[in-house]
Amino acid sequence: MGLLTNPTSRATIVGSITRHNNKICFLCYVVGLSWFLALAYQELNAGTYFSENALLPGLVRSQFYGDSEAEGYYSQLKSELNKDKNIMPVKWIYNQFMDLGLDVYIHNFTFRYPLKIFGEKQIPGQNVYAIMRASRAASTEALVLTVPFRTVTTVMDKTHGGLALMLTMANHFRKSSYWAKDIIFVVTEHEYIGMQAWLDAYHETKSELISSNSLEGHGGSIQAAINLEVPTNKISSFDFRLEGLNGQLPNLDLFNLVVRISRQEGFDVLLKEQHDPYHPETFEGYLQNLKTMFLMMWTQAPGSANNNHGVFLKYNIEALTLVGKKEKGKHAQGYGPMGRTVEGIFRSLNNLLERFHQSFFFYLLPSTSRYVSIGLYMPPFAIMVAGSLIKAVAMWISCTETVEEGVSTEKEKKETDQANGESVQKNEVKDHKEEKEEERKGLLSVIPILFITQLFGLLAYFSPDFFVDLGMPLHLHVAEAVHYGMLALFLSSLAMPRFLKRSLSEKSRPDWKLLKCVSLIVQGLVLFSIALMNISLAFFLAAVMVPVCVAMWPSNNRVVQILHASFLLLISPFLLLYITVVANQMMTEKVADVASLLVQSWDHMKTPLILGMVESQLLGSWTYCVICLGIFPNWLAFWCLIWIGS
Repeated sequence: MGLLTNPTSRATIVGSITRHNNKICFLCYVVGLSWFLALAYQELNAGTYFSENALLPGLVRSQFYGDSEAEGYYSQLKSELNKDKNIMPVKWIYNQFMDLGLDVYIHNFTFRYPLKIFGEKQIPGQNVYAIMRASRAASTEALVLTVPFRTVTTVMDKTHGGLALMLTMANHFRKSSYWAKDIIFVVTEHEYIGMQAWLDAYHETKSELISSNSLEGHGGSIQAAINLEVPTNKISSFDFRLEGLNGQLPNLDLFNLVVRISRQEGFDVLLKEQHDPYHPETFEGYLQNLKTMFLMMWTQAPGSANNNHGVFLKYNIEALTLVGKKEKGKHAQGYGPMGRTVEGIFRSLNNLLERFHQSFFFYLLPSTSRYVSIGLYMPPFAIMVAGSLIKAVAMWISCTETVEEGVSTEKEKKETDQANGESVQKNEVKDHKEEKEEERKGLLSVIPILFITQLFGLLAYFSPDFFVDLGMPLHLHVAEAVHYGMLALFLSSLAMPRFLKRSLSEKSRPDWKLLKCVSLIVQGLVLFSIALMNISLAFFLAAVMVPVCVAMWPSNNRVVQILHASFLLLISPFLLLYITVVANQMMTEKVADVASLLVQSWDHMKTPLILGMVESQLLGSWTYCVICLGIFPNWLAFWCLIWIGS
């Protein structure tokens, strides 16, 4: 504290930061990025453990031996689906639950896609749900087992095996008397939209685009949910899906529970279809852990719901998805081990005395047995972003020094004028006016730029409906209209600084140092705010934006100016989305050549763009809003800096 309170020491520290700010910023970025990537190494993260002792995983003797019954359900379901491959067999599912003696209901709902994707058409849907009442307690708490129904003709993985398993588990659970919580079995139509409609009705909330009937039957307050996506009657492993809406994750204890029970029943456990390394302490093991952690962050960053479990998390209900996989060369197991896995999970959840709260809600997973908590990943992230704030401080000090030098010069001139016998009063009035003018320029010169950049962000957020209406007379599909409309808006934002520069006089142009200072501070605040909820999105944005934005300055050298503009274009939201699609295509599909990869990626770019807008209005996703109102205006301020400030 003495160093900070001593004026001489403080001046020395400030002077050192100002002189060496570029080196400090570079060092912070490299150290923060390297430290963050090193967290995948086993010695720098922690092993998973149970914080909630009441779960008591695997301590009970399994009683499920309904293999043949599940096979029977699976055969009946396949026969039923052959009658009509494009329709959910609502009546058949309803009758199966009724035969088990459960409280069964059909939930009808309709929804309308935003942006007039199907015009004003209301798309109907039906969910079937059954409630098994707790036999040892009042219906104050509940657990949910869900299966999204997928038709035979869908391109997605089927879930027929999971539906047969659900019916079998419902029959098995009702025979036991130890249940202290209601168990609700839900079969949804239209993936997570049907799940959202059911949850809205369950919690009696309203949605502008989803309208549903009130539920005839209710259970208790939902404590946890498991979503089953099992394609066939035999699988070799379970792959776990955790990421939910806006990057939310379930409590780590729930993940540890399903991993422990799945391993106990002999299944291989996967995370992002990746196996845990056999030798995690080796360099190969570190690379495998890094790949797994990267894939998890890659899925979490967009903030999409992904599966049925994703919409539970926004209601403070811990949920995840179990995806059955049948790997080549691996021993496949039938419904017996699958049923015992589900039974073990639900019997452990039945032991809960309160909601999940003791373990972590913010974490990253390099493997199924290791985790990186928020206390481990925030320090390197903070150091990586600290370069923006250090550079902003240096810019501010530079601005104040310039003002002080100007004041000193005016004083010297004033003393000289006095010595020459000139009018002191006139000079004082003149000095006062010039001082006010400089102050006004410093404080107010950047406000028009910030206002215009924020205006472009608002246009990007509210204009998709306008682009759709504009594309209708031209017979453009909704995706094409939005895509080309956003491209036109982006190109107009690129041209904006040139027109603005021509309209501003030399004296009215903004102080570029002050503009950069404010923009860097805003960037740091936005990135830290995103990191509190979705560390993956914040990390990827910081990794590409921080070094480029810190290094930007207006230059009269044409080559340097074009170089800066090229780097800024690469980190623009529009091109970042395109680069992300290219990278995703490379990871998921085999492409013959680079040209076809670029063309396909440009065409596929419409999908995440539309999906972000749809989930923003339909499910309440924040990603599109954050990009339009936070990232895009901030990037545009740096784009103005290199053109107007030169």
